[in-house]
Amino acid sequence: MSPPRLRLERRARLDLRDYPVDAAWSPDATALVIAGGDGSLQWIDVVAATTQTLGTHAGGALAVSWQGAGNKFASSGQDGEVRLWEARTKQGRVIHTADEWSERIAFASHGRWLAVATGRRITVYDADGVEQAVFGDHAGAIAALAWKPKSSELAAVGNGGARLHRLQPEPIQSRDHPWKGACLTASFSPDGRVLASGLQDGSVHFWYLAAGTQSEMKGYGSKVSHTGWSGNGRSLATAADDLIVIWDFGGRGPEGSEPLQLRGHTGRLTQLQCQPQGAHIVSGARDRRLLLWQPAQSREPLDADLLNGEIALLRWSNNGQLLAAADRSGTLTIYALTR
Repeated sequence: MSPPRLRLERRARLDLRDYPVDAAWSPDATALVIAGGDGSLQWIDVVAATTQTLGTHAGGALAVSWQGAGNKFASSGQDGEVRLWEARTKQGRVIHTADEWSERIAFASHGRWLAVATGRRITVYDADGVEQAVFGDHAGAIAALAWKPKSSELAAVGNGGARLHRLQPEPIQSRDHPWKGACLTASFSPDGRVLASGLQDGSVHFWYLAAGTQSEMKGYGSKVSHTGWSGNGRSLATAADDLIVIWDFGGRGPEGSEPLQLRGHTGRLTQLQCQPQGAHIVSGARDRRLLLWQPAQSREPLDADLLNGEIALLRWSNNGQLLAAADRSGTLTIYALTR
């Protein structure tokens, strides 16, 4: 007899009062910080199912990022500020100001570095908010940031391809990986050997960093707005329009192979998230549907739920056991992955 399939069990539902822009889980999965379109930063106590407003970015919040296994998180907003927060005290301070928005911020997995992308420039701070490096003159506005796992190497993508910055060991080095077109996403494989990016022109590009080679997969009907790796690094999930496409990296790579296609949505996909250290994927779309998948076992979703509006945000907890889902109406639902 096969084991029972996993499903998504609702644990809590809260009113955020506005649509969410970004979210970050605490390392122990007991709290969640939400960046709201109204500029608010809300602390969600997942155990008690309560909300607390920490502060506001004038004009709107843009991004949040939590320090790996640490006690700090960062936020950015349309006020041009980036703030570094202490989770225990829930107090924040400004560490970065600019005339332009800092739409992309990201802590390295080891928690020692925080990258802030402002226009064409990246500023890297240490965990105390002290500036460590500035990388300017990117070819265009930076569309996405990704830290190579367990390293001090940072990828930035945008028009013209990717640029990788290595902070340690010294001296600091940068190198370009050019490619035509507008790169929209940046996703490192768990072993750090492959950098993948979805493009505006309806393709996915791969850089095999150790080998110094690259490859492209075409044929999508629209821009590829989401990319994410399975926990074991054997597959890359991508999304365009209402279709999920899974590329197999378990053998020699996806070149020359047929990808797995998952169809379950009737509207454009707005969110796609791979389970950390697991085999499951969740997707959300304009059709208000939240779908749970296990591509290695079935082309049909394992479970589904209908939210109040277009799905604006999906985030797995670091242990892959809890899922935060929010829609544009401002409703946040916390799910547990159960049998």
